[in-house]
Amino acid sequence: MFISYLDRLGDWNPQLFREVKGRLNFRNLGIAGAIAILGQILLLLTFSGQLPTDLDALNDPPFQYSRYCTATPPTGSYAPYKQLYCIQDLFGNWVINWQLWWLDIFNTLSVVGLFILLTTGIFLLIADLSREENRGTFNFIRLSPRSANNILLGKILGVPCVIYFLCLLLFPLHLIAGFQAHISPSLILAYYGGIIASCAFFYSLALLFGSVSSGLGGFQSFLGSGVILFFLFMMTSITFSSSELVSHTPLDWIILFYPGNLLSYLVESTYLPPDTANLQYESFYNLAWYGQQLWENPILGIGFILGNYSLWTYWINQSLDRRFRNPNATWFSKLNSYYLSASFIIVVSGFVFQSGRNGNFERHIFENFAVLQIFIVFFACFLMVALSPNRQTLHDWARYRHQNQPNRRSLLQELILGEKSPSTLAIAFNLGIMFLYLIPGIIMAPINNSLGVFVGLFLSMNVILIYAVIGQRILLLKIPKQTLVAGAVVGILMFFPPICFSILGGLPHQSFTPWLFTFFSIAFLNNHLKSLQIMSVLFSLLSQWGIIGLAGFEMSKRLKKVGESETKVLLKSV
Repeated sequence: MFISYLDRLGDWNPQLFREVKGRLNFRNLGIAGAIAILGQILLLLTFSGQLPTDLDALNDPPFQYSRYCTATPPTGSYAPYKQLYCIQDLFGNWVINWQLWWLDIFNTLSVVGLFILLTTGIFLLIADLSREENRGTFNFIRLSPRSANNILLGKILGVPCVIYFLCLLLFPLHLIAGFQAHISPSLILAYYGGIIASCAFFYSLALLFGSVSSGLGGFQSFLGSGVILFFLFMMTSITFSSSELVSHTPLDWIILFYPGNLLSYLVESTYLPPDTANLQYESFYNLAWYGQQLWENPILGIGFILGNYSLWTYWINQSLDRRFRNPNATWFSKLNSYYLSASFIIVVSGFVFQSGRNGNFERHIFENFAVLQIFIVFFACFLMVALSPNRQTLHDWARYRHQNQPNRRSLLQELILGEKSPSTLAIAFNLGIMFLYLIPGIIMAPINNSLGVFVGLFLSMNVILIYAVIGQRILLLKIPKQTLVAGAVVGILMFFPPICFSILGGLPHQSFTPWLFTFFSIAFLNNHLKSLQIMSVLFSLLSQWGIIGLAGFEMSKRLKKVGESETKVLLKSV
């Protein structure tokens, strides 16, 4: 029967069968089993050591303080932080808050499981992809008649299969701890669903990162898992501390990618106070999206988190499917990038309309638009990387585009929808989609300085187009590592001028214009809009358009020159 199941697995997903067959051996399973069993024993011994014992009752005077006791410390006695005084009942048994004890075990296993699944799983996936690329075996996998989704699903399910086995051994204790802590079974199932959704997102992201960072060699697996480890560590530290989790800015969108937030609903269902449970879940419920606190309702909150994972997993899989057969292709088609931009701005701009802590709602909303502007800038930089074809592709497009084809598009259609054409106009369309969507929100926002938001966003988008033209032009140069050079130049242009202006510290009022050539224009206009002259804004706007026009003209001349056939060049030289 076991052989028949393996045959079915091989027929359904040969890649999964290959990974499972190569990894699920007695050595790997024995190591995983030993780690799981010893880890659970150590965990139980650690928490048992925090309980009072009969030997401690013999002390004179008895000194028993524990987080899991129930009595208030005697007057004048010293009790450690958040420790209660331990008492015994009439039968000599210690009165223990077993619900809290099991809840702490449940939370500990949950956090440890997150770190194991995400950090180790991402490391294994990226390392496996790098190893396949170095050996050249991944090119044979690309030739498989199976779909890209089928093969990549086999990677996601098969490469970390030993990690899945380890977590499966932790599952019984985790489930028992949840039931003993009086957590609702439906919420436990929802939490497991959130873990699966987060693994699908981060594992797909790991495969995408591994496919586009082959130049980093073996370092890419450490880089990818290190970034996720840092993210999990920071989010876990904030979640299980007394600090405020929600910033009431668009930065709160990042919170939704931390699956540990789902523990808030599980802990709340135990009816233990937030301070007692060491989880400030009430601050998470203050998060708002378009002014609605959806996270107060468990169904809406969990549904939104799962939907957020599903949305971005879908777009990552679109890129993986596109690049699987052709590694030289751009990450997204230009048509899909427009839908991606719409998804991004709809989700992120919803976190702008949140009330702040300082009570100045108008100023807080204006500052949120400044944070949103930074998000848009970084998203546009991502689009530059995702949509810009390489040098050879641009040369082929410029040289062969003019040839007669049955359904040849016009130049404008090629620039907007073409797969191999320059990406500058497509990036402009993406920025236009985001700007048009924000116009009603800016008009309806309860701020008096709406003009500053309009001007700041519009100027920053012009600056982004300048970056895009410069980056695309660098990709046409015959130099090694054009993508790395283009990214370095654009990064310097983005951050070096604002740093210089900040060091100079207080430019005089008549010199405000340089700040309008940076992506900090909204933050600048927030403080200086009244003193800024209209001519300064017009000068900045016309200067930016002039730079975009000149750079675009120069690049079109270069593409035209590249598009000339080699025969024509030879005839001219005769």
